[in-house]
Amino acid sequence: MTKDEELILETYKIARSAVANGNHPFGALIWLNGEVILTAENTVSTDSDCTCHAELNLVRKAYKELDQDKCSSSTLYTSTEPCAMCAGAIYWCGIRKVVYGCSATELGKVAGKTLEISSKDIYADAQEEVEVVGPILEEQGVKIHQDFWPQHGT
Repeated sequence: MTKDEELILETYKIARSAVANGNHPFGALIWLNGEVILTAENTVSTDSDCTCHAELNLVRKAYKELDQDKCSSSTLYTSTEPCAMCAGAIYWCGIRKVVYGCSATELGKVAGKTLEISSKDIYADAQEEVEVVGPILEEQGVKIHQDFWPQHGT
């Protein structure tokens, strides 16, 4: 198993934790210098805030706790491809590598089409390059969404 696969599996655990805590199934972490240094899960429902996606919660932590060099040297791993809002926040935080499990396309098939756009497309014309890797172990990520969305809606 590759390191990327191991870390995506960790984001899937975080996504399941989000569900156990009454939220949508999304989880994210930051990997820097060989270790996980920050994690976050979706808290949209418990915080009554539509912007509390896992990635945005993580970026808020990173921006407060890490200097710019650490942000730009880190990799953000996420259970599901970042939405447009989160992709923008990741960019402005200075993180330049994103690895995701489930694609936005597959999420849309399960959860219903919303604002479905690829992170690669969002970053395509960015002044600074953001490397986007994924999907990784997508079937496992899709399963998490299949277990959640039919019962909860969008």
